[in-house]
Amino acid sequence: MRTSHKQFAVIGLGRFGMAICQELALAGAQVLAIDIDEEKVKQASAVVSQAIVANCTIEETVEELRLSEYDMVMIAIGDDINASILTALVLKEAKVKTVWVKANDKFQYKILQKIGADKIIMPERDMGVRVAQRMLDKRVFEYSALGSGLAITEIIVGNQLMGQTLQQITLLRNDDIQLLAFKRGPTLQTTPPTDQMLQMGDMLIVAGSELVLLEQIKSL
Repeated sequence: MRTSHKQFAVIGLGRFGMAICQELALAGAQVLAIDIDEEKVKQASAVVSQAIVANCTIEETVEELRLSEYDMVMIAIGDDINASILTALVLKEAKVKTVWVKANDKFQYKILQKIGADKIIMPERDMGVRVAQRMLDKRVFEYSALGSGLAITEIIVGNQLMGQTLQQITLLRNDDIQLLAFKRGPTLQTTPPTDQMLQMGDMLIVAGSELVLLEQIKSL
């Protein structure tokens, strides 16, 4: 089991919140699970290090729980959009280090951006984008939207790129795209030479403008 010394709090214990709690706990992290539903808290207590019935839309509650001392707080509240937004606002005003929030729609996403949420996740949209990219092009190993119009992807070198050098690849000559790493077998290079000749199965890990990435991937 991997062990994490970081402290996490998860507010909202629906399917999404519980899945996060379980994964963090499996990694050995200290997790505080919070919900207003006593039954959900009871279920979470069997998984995490601590589970509490509490309403985090109340400033005093957040202060009592000392959430500002946690490395990261995930707001995974489901259908109650108002509660999710208010909780995010209270946490940011309480100077919580890092606040991630699950958003249900674009309206909530925009409000959370203005509040200053550090990371906004739309699970169904994010998964849909990743699955669609995998369906459209087998060369795309992984694709993740980062928000703010940015994305990161892993591209597998196939017949069309094989034999080219990194400096010859049109994708990497675009100012809006950056090569983060080059992987061949078990070896990962963050600053590979520009004259690196590509072989079948090599992996390019790139990031940049989501629109540019999607367009360039189609032309590979």
